[in-house]
Amino acid sequence: MATNWSANPRCPAHLRAEVEARALSFPPAFLNEPANGEVFENVDLCRERLQGFAFTQGFAIVQTSGSMTQKHPRFYFQCIHHGRKTQNNRDLEEHIERDENGKITTHRKQEATSINARDCPYHLWLSYKQVGRRGSGQYGLVLGIKNNAYNHAMAVNPLVYSEHRKSLPARQAIVELSKSLRSAYVSYSAARRVLEQAGFPLDRKSYYNLCQRPISVEKDEFAALVVALEDAGFVFDCRMEEEIDENDKVIDTQLQQIWFAYPDQI
Repeated sequence: MATNWSANPRCPAHLRAEVEARALSFPPAFLNEPANGEVFENVDLCRERLQGFAFTQGFAIVQTSGSMTQKHPRFYFQCIHHGRKTQNNRDLEEHIERDENGKITTHRKQEATSINARDCPYHLWLSYKQVGRRGSGQYGLVLGIKNNAYNHAMAVNPLVYSEHRKSLPARQAIVELSKSLRSAYVSYSAARRVLEQAGFPLDRKSYYNLCQRPISVEKDEFAALVVALEDAGFVFDCRMEEEIDENDKVIDTQLQQIWFAYPDQI
């Protein structure tokens, strides 16, 4: 594991531990600049290596083309800011930022689809070719560097890029939970309380876009929540409050608090 990496001093305090934990989970080689001649077993391993380096630097990598079905397979990777520059007449921040409560703290209130276009020249390729001695018949995917220069400042918080947020193990678990909640027709207001408790608030639009067509309906929202937690593999416990009438009969039950965690976290 890498042991000599720390987050940018200007990285939001409530995200620093998460950013550093992610960076320290990478193999030490990920912290090094990608070099000509690196060999990979498959494209996914190369992508993971490049994205890991980009995470520690403050940018993100996107694959722009490539397929193993080509006669001479070659894959191209570029900085996420590789597109043509776009105007920003209002001098808005490049990305939205949120505090620990999920409240937006920047002037920019939503991500723009073209905000990444900065014409960055950073460009690498991965080609399938012979890696052993001539005539050995040994082939592999070999990295090549076309341009390793940047033309933009690095983000102090790499999690502003969705490519990096999606790769966080904890966030992947929360996305699966969110999908289960959405599929069970749990309302956004109810789901938000659960997700905020887990430390990963989700905005209303993202939540409702998780599943275009929910697959099941539960009339009882609490029952739906329980089903969603079970489906996502969480261990959970609930604190309920019962309303009792004058005859000591339970006439209503309300959920007051719910605790949940993955088995590995216990």
